[in-house]
Amino acid sequence: MKLSFVEPRSELKPYVQSFWVFESPIGMPPTENSLAAPNGCPKLIIPYENSITSIANGRVQESQEHGLYFVGNRDTATLLRTSPRRAGFIGIEFRPHGAYPIFGIPMVETVNRHLSADVLLSRWGRKVSDILVDLKSVKGKIEFIQAQLVEILEEKQLHNPIVEYCVHSLKATHGLMTISDLERRTGYTRRYLEILFNNHVGLSPKVLAGIFRFQRFYRKWAQGRPYEELKEELYDYYYDQPHFTKEFKRMTSFSPQRFTVEVSNEFGRRLSLH
Repeated sequence: MKLSFVEPRSELKPYVQSFWVFESPIGMPPTENSLAAPNGCPKLIIPYENSITSIANGRVQESQEHGLYFVGNRDTATLLRTSPRRAGFIGIEFRPHGAYPIFGIPMVETVNRHLSADVLLSRWGRKVSDILVDLKSVKGKIEFIQAQLVEILEEKQLHNPIVEYCVHSLKATHGLMTISDLERRTGYTRRYLEILFNNHVGLSPKVLAGIFRFQRFYRKWAQGRPYEELKEELYDYYYDQPHFTKEFKRMTSFSPQRFTVEVSNEFGRRLSLH
């Protein structure tokens, strides 16, 4: 398995958190429990070789080979599968507030959803999907999709500095900043901030803060830290151990101890460490 990272174009850097290419001669080994854990990032997925089966909340969905898909922000884990043959797909992970300024679609409409771009993004999605199929090289696909994103970004210009500030503050504090803190620092009411987050992020500030708290421990797992070490810090971020266990299980489908011992998830590990 190879996971390569792409440098986004300068125009996209404020909006794109991670841009990568997954390649494997045997697809995703089912024994690895390949998971996409919530990280607060909506995504564009381009499966150019092989299809991807995703299972989340008991729902099975297919990202067909040569398609283009938008995956909204999620607050639960997604199990990923492919057939056992060569696989390749491109992933563009937007910052929590990064997809709305480009596409102009209220992100609350995409939460926990997996949508074909030609349905969600209508004419733009159909045009881009059709051209991507005809581009033979991965490099060509990457250059084309970046150019298309830059073009529609320049048309819409829907970024919001209040949302950017709030997301940055939540992330910088690993989810410990409360909505009351955000109200006080921005001068805006909880209701107004939640309306902004519905459009720009899809998740409420509270839910996004919970994902950032979880990600602090998930990255430490990715670094190979044992569960006993993780336990030492959890009381700074969670009420108690049962609270931590409940949140971790919701976002990975495993208890923390079982996850750190039994789950390899090399795909998730490498993605988290970038």
